[in-house]
Amino acid sequence: MFVTAQLPAPHERAGEYPSGGPHPYYLEVWRAGAPAVDFFSPDIYWPDFAYWVERYNGHGNPVFVPEARLDAGPFNAFYAYGEARGFGFAPFAVDSISDAETVGAGARNTPAQSYAALGQLADILPQAQREGRTRGLVLHANSPRATQTDSLGGYLFRATLARSWPARTLLQDDRAMIVVRTGPDEFLVAGTGLTVTPSRDPEAGDGIAGIASVEEGSRSAGEWKTSRVLNGDQTNQGRDLFLPAHACAILRVKLYTIPGN
Repeated sequence: MFVTAQLPAPHERAGEYPSGGPHPYYLEVWRAGAPAVDFFSPDIYWPDFAYWVERYNGHGNPVFVPEARLDAGPFNAFYAYGEARGFGFAPFAVDSISDAETVGAGARNTPAQSYAALGQLADILPQAQREGRTRGLVLHANSPRATQTDSLGGYLFRATLARSWPARTLLQDDRAMIVVRTGPDEFLVAGTGLTVTPSRDPEAGDGIAGIASVEEGSRSAGEWKTSRVLNGDQTNQGRDLFLPAHACAILRVKLYTIPGN
């Protein structure tokens, strides 16, 4: 059994929205007064998705988002599963997306594409979440500092909003990725519209990190199928990972570290 909360809009007062639900400020009251409820879930329609998710992520409360903005859904799902280690994410009104928006050369990064990528990780994601082998992030196009860095498995993954070619202008949509460590120095990176630069995490020790190999492909029945081996300009001479602008891709990445002195 779970209870959802409609979060207030900025400056809304109690009574102007369905107040009294399990909002972040009242979670301890709900835990004490309704011990039979298994967990509490937010409906998130406001821009700062990560902020609201993290308010529910802890104290034994698993992350489940029963409603969220449809337009940001393709990107927030990567954060919900990768960073918050959630077990459910449901953008509202997915049935309103037309076939023309989900298939074909002109398709944008819709929830269908995001879920197709996440679905390929479904067999390994729950255990990886439990073992702390997942990270995720969302970069907002209107952010004044459109760069974030995740740390996983002794490496840093610095993500920057990709730029279009040839105009070299910033893409106008939010972008996101999920990283899953599948073995020592081995990762699956799924997402869209980001340039990702791996490096050595200083907290893991001295050394210089590099990209050993990058494969673009897909997973089915637990098996990886390579569609392209990326080299040269496709990896900025072994320095960067490029996630495409208007589609989701999955990369299998092997890194290496040269020990420091």
